[in-house]
Amino acid sequence: GIYENKPKVFTDDPGRPAGIFVDIIEAVAASEGWQIEYVRGTWSEGLDRLAAGEIDLMPDVAYTAEREKRFSFHSEPVLSDWFQVYAIKGSGITSILDLDGKRVSVLERSIQEEAFGRLVEGFDLDVDTVPFPDYASAFLSVREGKVDAVITNRFYGVMHLGNSGLEDTAVIFNPTRLFFAASKGVSPSFLATLDDRLAEMKREPGSAYFQSLKRWTSETYQRQFPVWMKVFAAALAAVAVIGVAGTLVFRHQVRVRSLELVRSMEARVAAETADHMKSAFLATMSHELRTPLNSIIGFTGILIQGLAGPLNAEQKKQLTMVQGSARHLLALINDVLDVSKIEAGRLVLEKELFSPVDSAGEVIERVRPLAEKKGIFLRHEAARERHEILGDRRRFDQILLNLLNNAVKFTASGGVTVRSSVDDRGLLFSVADTGIGIEAKDLEQIFEPFKQLDTGKTRQYEGTGLGLSISRKLAEAMGGSLGAESRPGEGSIFTLRLPLKRSEEE
Repeated sequence: GIYENKPKVFTDDPGRPAGIFVDIIEAVAASEGWQIEYVRGTWSEGLDRLAAGEIDLMPDVAYTAEREKRFSFHSEPVLSDWFQVYAIKGSGITSILDLDGKRVSVLERSIQEEAFGRLVEGFDLDVDTVPFPDYASAFLSVREGKVDAVITNRFYGVMHLGNSGLEDTAVIFNPTRLFFAASKGVSPSFLATLDDRLAEMKREPGSAYFQSLKRWTSETYQRQFPVWMKVFAAALAAVAVIGVAGTLVFRHQVRVRSLELVRSMEARVAAETADHMKSAFLATMSHELRTPLNSIIGFTGILIQGLAGPLNAEQKKQLTMVQGSARHLLALINDVLDVSKIEAGRLVLEKELFSPVDSAGEVIERVRPLAEKKGIFLRHEAARERHEILGDRRRFDQILLNLLNNAVKFTASGGVTVRSSVDDRGLLFSVADTGIGIEAKDLEQIFEPFKQLDTGKTRQYEGTGLGLSISRKLAEAMGGSLGAESRPGEGSIFTLRLPLKRSEEE
């Protein structure tokens, strides 16, 4: 049975079966002289056909006692996997508690539906699970706003996250092992042979098993020269030819200057190429590190919540420290990923109509608990007009959230005030605090990447030095600006200005 769950099992563009499970069963079949016939369908249809004896094998099936009553299983697991919750970017879903009152899509008749049901029941949450026939339609349901989140396995999530408009959350549960499930009519010797061949492949690093894992779970970047670089290279070649011809007619000084020009252009191309390669490397590393970090955050959360058994006070304290450190590192990696996208020119801004004033109110409420914990006020003096603009709401929220977090972090007494207004130049948002302030000579430096002020007053505050740099670049990408003014000991005011644009034509 074949269904769509790339990269584990799916049909490629020409319609051929492909994926990790397909590679493995074909390798075993080749060594044993078996003939394979694939039957396409949905996950649910495959299970029904397997139970009815219409097909012999179904790939990518997790073992449960209930399933063993209907199917036969071999002993050697093919893969280990777990389930993870994915939500629209900027949703604010970071823990299982955030799903209370939400709609979550699941793969119909999968063990994730049952496991997730037990999880939310343990927290006494009201979550509406919506079954879908495949992961593609489940992902689409989130993007279209029909549900708030989707549950999928980690393989599918990692493979499809990039262009989905979704983000992975730290809600991870139900680690499991995956097998080929067989119909009850399949002989035990067939399953024993499958186990033997699997065990052999796992012992050999160059086997079809590891080749398939490398093929389907490693990201491959096709590096192509952009059109402008090809044109530039052609122009460079033309200059070189002209330089050669010029040696016959021009004087020595002209030849020297031509050579300097060529070298300068070559150096520029080399520098730009190196810069793009650096950004690609940063993006790759950031992605590869996020997945294990999300696992650490999710599984420590499960332990802290007591789902795996009771903990004493010291154990809970240590796990909380681990989770906090992982969250801090994840925030740094996300910042690095944003920087690499901006530098590589791959930052894509969404275009939707939204009210920045209303959005600002929602961001302020997310930060309010931090202010209340420090005993400082957090006020919002909102403009009466509720103008809508065409832009990227998530990136606007990101800018404002960074400014507010900084303001609260550096303010020990007094508080923070957010003001919004409209003038003939557009929308204006200011975040004013009564914190430690910034020296005039340092005001522009704070917008440089990885720049942190190293003074006695600021050393106690942790950070990455990327937040303000990213915020300014995002503001400029949206056609606006971000600036600051401050007085040491009195506080700071950060001002975000955005154009009042309601359509593409404006």
